[in-house]
Amino acid sequence: MKTIGSYSARFRAMETASYFLLAAPWLAYVPCGTAVHGAPWGVAIKAASSVAIGVFIWLLRDLRKKSAALEAMKKNLSNAAIHDLKGPLTAIIGALSIVEEPGVDPVVRDRLLGVAAKSSKDMVKLIRVLLDTERMEIAALVLEKQDLQPGRLVKEALAGLEAVSAEAGIGLTVVVGENLPPLYADHDLMFRVFENLLLNAIKYSRRGDKIDLRAGYSEGMFRFEVSDTGVGISPENVKKVFDKYYRVEGQEAESRKGSGLGLYFCRLAVEAHGGKIGIDARRGQGTRVVVEIPGAR
Repeated sequence: MKTIGSYSARFRAMETASYFLLAAPWLAYVPCGTAVHGAPWGVAIKAASSVAIGVFIWLLRDLRKKSAALEAMKKNLSNAAIHDLKGPLTAIIGALSIVEEPGVDPVVRDRLLGVAAKSSKDMVKLIRVLLDTERMEIAALVLEKQDLQPGRLVKEALAGLEAVSAEAGIGLTVVVGENLPPLYADHDLMFRVFENLLLNAIKYSRRGDKIDLRAGYSEGMFRFEVSDTGVGISPENVKKVFDKYYRVEGQEAESRKGSGLGLYFCRLAVEAHGGKIGIDARRGQGTRVVVEIPGAR
């Protein structure tokens, strides 16, 4: 199987060879007695040939740079995925190695088994994101749509993170509009979208910050908002947060490493429902993510 790196090497070889072709039109031998020799239009043909070769070289260079960038992003994702899997796996091995020792206190044993169970679930979540992201990219994931109660869906996602936010000292509130119609969507995907957005908000919030989750319906569209008063995101990073493999760089990335697939997964899942997702954020002023899903079946 050919890798992106092999294509990048081929582009580089073709680009190098093309530099020799750049001078070919001017080095080509033309007999003195022909009409082409020395004629203005003959020079124009040579110049046009050189320009065409130059454009070809520029395209090859651009392809090579893009393929190299993609290869680097894939490598970063692999490293991030390994890092994210290594943590839970280490916790599982450590917990089970202590549990199997004789004379372990039952209370300690139960707590360690709980740690192992949670770590196992974290690993499964990451693997599911990796697999489902690839399926959505090639439109191979079949949505299992059903009528959902929007308020119940967002409260369900919120309930699973109340302990995490409480431990971090971050307030969570939910506001659901009255008499919302049923949302025809895939429960598992949409639940994971809101869970990802809330986890991301918690990740970029500080102790004492607040996170609001709102659900409403207007003019045939469901509108969900996840807003926080956290550290925010700088303008240059806002444009890239929904890109595949992208992880925030610089000071904003401190202690917030990840696979770079969370928000990309959210975008694919929302778009699979015919909706759209956007973000409004500024450095030091919090972040607001808006998800819109059509109400019609």
